[in-house]
Amino acid sequence: MFRSIFFQSLFLLTVGLSVGHVHAGDTIVVPPNMFQVDHDLQLIVVNLPVDEVNAQWPNLKAAIHTDEIYALSADVQEITVGTAIAVANAAGEIYQLYFTALPLIAITTNQVIVDEPRVPGNFMISDTSGTVISAGLGIEFRGSFSQTYPKKSYRIEFWNDSTGMENVDLSLLGMRSDDDWNLQAMYNEPLRLRSVVCNKLWRMIHAPYYQTAEPNAVTGVAMEYAELFVNGSYQGIYALSERIDRKQLKLKKYNGSIRGQLYQGVSWGAPTFSFAPPYNDSLRSWSGFEYKYPTEVTEWFFLHEFVDFVINAPEGEFLAEYPSRFELGNAVDYFIFLNLLRATDNTGKNIYVALFDSGTPYFYVPHDLDGTFGVIWDGSQENSTNDLLMNGFYARLMEDCEPDGFRKRLQARWNALRTDILTSGQIEGMFDHAHALLTSNGAYEREALAWSEYSHDPGQLDYLSTWLTARISYLDSAFNIYCGPTSIGKQDFIVFSMYPNPTSDQVEIVLGGARSTADLHVLDATGRTVMKQALHRARTVVDLRRLRPGIYLVQLESGNHTTTMRLVIN
Repeated sequence: MFRSIFFQSLFLLTVGLSVGHVHAGDTIVVPPNMFQVDHDLQLIVVNLPVDEVNAQWPNLKAAIHTDEIYALSADVQEITVGTAIAVANAAGEIYQLYFTALPLIAITTNQVIVDEPRVPGNFMISDTSGTVISAGLGIEFRGSFSQTYPKKSYRIEFWNDSTGMENVDLSLLGMRSDDDWNLQAMYNEPLRLRSVVCNKLWRMIHAPYYQTAEPNAVTGVAMEYAELFVNGSYQGIYALSERIDRKQLKLKKYNGSIRGQLYQGVSWGAPTFSFAPPYNDSLRSWSGFEYKYPTEVTEWFFLHEFVDFVINAPEGEFLAEYPSRFELGNAVDYFIFLNLLRATDNTGKNIYVALFDSGTPYFYVPHDLDGTFGVIWDGSQENSTNDLLMNGFYARLMEDCEPDGFRKRLQARWNALRTDILTSGQIEGMFDHAHALLTSNGAYEREALAWSEYSHDPGQLDYLSTWLTARISYLDSAFNIYCGPTSIGKQDFIVFSMYPNPTSDQVEIVLGGARSTADLHVLDATGRTVMKQALHRARTVVDLRRLRPGIYLVQLESGNHTTTMRLVIN
């Protein structure tokens, strides 16, 4: 945790004679831990600040000393961030040298990294302030389908020993102090921006309703960019991320009774309020949910009872009781967020359901936000802007036209957010700022060096801008549709539920409100329509046997309105 000009000067004296033959200029000496070298890619990345470099070595620079001395191909007067410089080692091999303002992370391990368990290793991070943090760690791959990508995401845990029996909390890059962190690869996101921007946007929109009781509670995560080396191999741009857990949310601890609760939606079913099958307390998973907290016991009764209530409660009972069971402000904010992003994987699968304390309402926490703003889970563009994403819970909430009910609150909250945070200029500015950061540091160039199939396309920003303008325009209309005490307002929206989900052969579509007709479209993962059917009744069983197993979008259209839900066919 140092940077010392005095140290650099002394070090320069020790190497001065050996580099004198290179050129007549200065040799930049980089302190340990402020550079990383990939000898296979012949890449050197340094995050010693360039203003300090140019001040310490004001003359022509002829060489640089990192792990060894490299001669610059031509003397350089001014070092700049993000510009490649050709250098040669003593053997005459040509390397590309970059100076970056991004943090550098180096992880080493003698064992093969796998999904689980975590294997021991060592961690080091340095930033341009001169802070260097080192620790032992356990590391494993994270994610499900994303593990099939060549660029892996990681979960890391800081250890005081080689077995993980004793952990240590560290604060990294100004984020929380904790032992458990994610390194997100963002391989499926063409600009490496969406997850970082979306998580920041959520924290701007939403604060926990219980923040007075827990001032440090955050219902989201902070993320910071870094460049990662694993065993000397450059892995490219990563987002170092906090984790959603009891500590982040400040949920009440288990004290012999279940108080705070945390569940992660990992697949379709109960998380989309499509199905509430029996549960087994001997298992930490149930119908698409994973049980995250408490860790001391497993008791699915509470969540099962809530999901069953949402699916099966009569309309009057649902409208009377749901505000005491689920925090209405959070439900509104998340519905706005979900639909602004058009996060098609986040109606249930990539989501957390949490409860602060016994007797308090549930609330949502977003998770994994790469497939957003006009792209889907695999990074491909899905240029759809005129639909609403739903799950079974939101399908019922959209029927609430009471004066202080969901629809009225949704309208008021959306219009308030549109005055400042949720403007095209504000959101585009967040993307432009993040893109400029990575571009100016040359990070996209190095990403392409590490992953030859990657190609940085700045035109993606134009696509995103056009998409966002159309999306906001649609939501301005959709969220402001009249919703009154009569059924007339309710009929303007397409509200439906769909179950079972997942399914293998058929699904029942139930239209909400007084609506009894709609057009059904089933789209595959490429966006191609693979099935169409007109619905002429409030309840229709749809035969899906001719469709292959996979993930589909089910869209119901009527007039100018479209509602979308995700369907899994096993």
